Amino acid sequence: MYQTKSMSIWYCACMLLLWPGAVTPAFADETTPIGVWLDASKRIEVKITPCGEFLCGKLLWFKWPDDDQGLPVVDLKNKNTALRDRPLLSLTILRNLRRGDENNWESGEIYNPDDGENYHVNMSIQDDKTLKIRVYDLLPIFGETHIWTRIAENCVGRHNDSACPE
Repeated sequence: MYQTKSMSIWYCACMLLLWPGAVTPAFADETTPIGVWLDASKRIEVKITPCGEFLCGKLLWFKWPDDDQGLPVVDLKNKNTALRDRPLLSLTILRNLRRGDENNWESGEIYNPDDGENYHVNMSIQDDKTLKIRVYDLLPIFGETHIWTRIAENCVGRHNDSACPE
């Protein structure tokens, strides 16, 4: 049977759609920072999620969620006085991280509630369990590197639990 070029392309396209596993998203097999991460001090857990074409991260858990009066800790050190009453729990602290090369995200912003400042941030995933966060003010070379460890979502707030391996 004689096939034209357009028929061959149509046949190949149909086969790819019908063959299970032939077409997978570009990120399906790669290591991804999407998930829950524990900082090195074990004071906070951040959930990193896609936000459009960028990545962002929210405070999911922290060691001392309540103040001395038993009320949720708020953003007291924020430079913007209008934001000082907002609770820290669920606060977006990572923003606008865009994909660099294979295992790197860059040109983002991280908010530090400890001093109320925003900093530049780059991050790279070392393996499926280790995330390197580079926080800086002007240039990355003058910044600090923090290592975060992935935890299972069902272990949020329980990273010391024996049922939640590190």
